[in-house]
Amino acid sequence: MKKTSAAILGIFIVIAFSIFGWFVLKSKQAPQTVKVVGYATEAFESNIVKWSVTLSERVSMNGVENGYRVMAEKLRDFEQLWKMTDIEASEFKVFPISVNREYGQGGQIGYSLTQRIYIVSDQITNVEKLAVDPMLFVEKGVTFDNSTMEFFSTELDDIKKKLLGKATQNARERAEEIVSATDLKVDKLISANAGVFQITEPYSTDVAAYGIYDTSSPDKNIKVTVSAEFSLK
Repeated sequence: MKKTSAAILGIFIVIAFSIFGWFVLKSKQAPQTVKVVGYATEAFESNIVKWSVTLSERVSMNGVENGYRVMAEKLRDFEQLWKMTDIEASEFKVFPISVNREYGQGGQIGYSLTQRIYIVSDQITNVEKLAVDPMLFVEKGVTFDNSTMEFFSTELDDIKKKLLGKATQNARERAEEIVSATDLKVDKLISANAGVFQITEPYSTDVAAYGIYDTSSPDKNIKVTVSAEFSLK
């Protein structure tokens, strides 16, 4: 009986060591990887400007009809003056007139009529000069309540693709630096996930979890990260 128990125990020990050895072998055969975050940044210039202006007129409670006439004249004058600039526009968008009631301490005192116009052009320098010093319009009696410029690039998609490649290459270089003190070598890219793009004005440190696209400056800086995993050999 004792011999039988000893034999059974011996069999279990052999099985246990066999299983243990199998796990050790598998662990040694398991692929080794390294995870890193690559980074890339690049400066670029916009090639499109969008200039938005708002025309307005304030009228009395009974002056809305006349207000529409005045607004029509302002729009006509603006369009004629724009033609005088010789600045080509790929888009010239005029929005409907908006009418809002205005109130004072004693109640309603009249209405405010506003109309937004925007112009899209690739002649950034000329539009900037006009927007910064709009004397052509002022001298003809056309003034704006609001004037803003936004800058864009038609090449942004290509810039993003190029930057992702740079960030991935930077990730490989970082992985190689990490394993440089070992006998391992960086092999294949297993996975890569791009972060959001941060497009800011030059020398900005602003970042946001959902990304940034600053349109206030014609000169821009774009940044992106790539989380990558490489196999080792």
